Amino acid sequence: MRYDSDYVMCECPIESIKGFVEEIEKDYSIRVLKEPSVCLTMVRAEDSLEKQEFYLGEALTTECEVEVDGELGYGLCLGEEPVRGYCIAVLDAIIQSNIEDSRLSDFLDTQRSVVERREKEEYARTLKTRVDFKLMEED
Repeated sequence: MRYDSDYVMCECPIESIKGFVEEIEKDYSIRVLKEPSVCLTMVRAEDSLEKQEFYLGEALTTECEVEVDGELGYGLCLGEEPVRGYCIAVLDAIIQSNIEDSRLSDFLDTQRSVVERREKEEYARTLKTRVDFKLMEED
């Protein structure tokens, strides 16, 4: 499975994204337009039978808006994570500006591998807990 950049930024280790953004902050002019703040976001879903959209409920999220060298960036993540919200907003602005920064693509590729490996390990651990009912019948 290939993960998109937004998913990678939301799921990668916080130390990794924080360290990367601290490193690239030196090269850009960053202005915080909206400080990271906690809010409730409505979660949309679609009824699988009638294909009708409805609201499943609310999720606690953190959002942030920044301007990086004149380009707007928006960060939104699940939970109360102000640092991650800020970091996502900064990286979003750089992505939106189409600035060719090989460090960003290298970072995302590396973190994509980290997230993918972690999820495969988690899936393997889950499989170990699976019950084989045929074995149970033999006893």
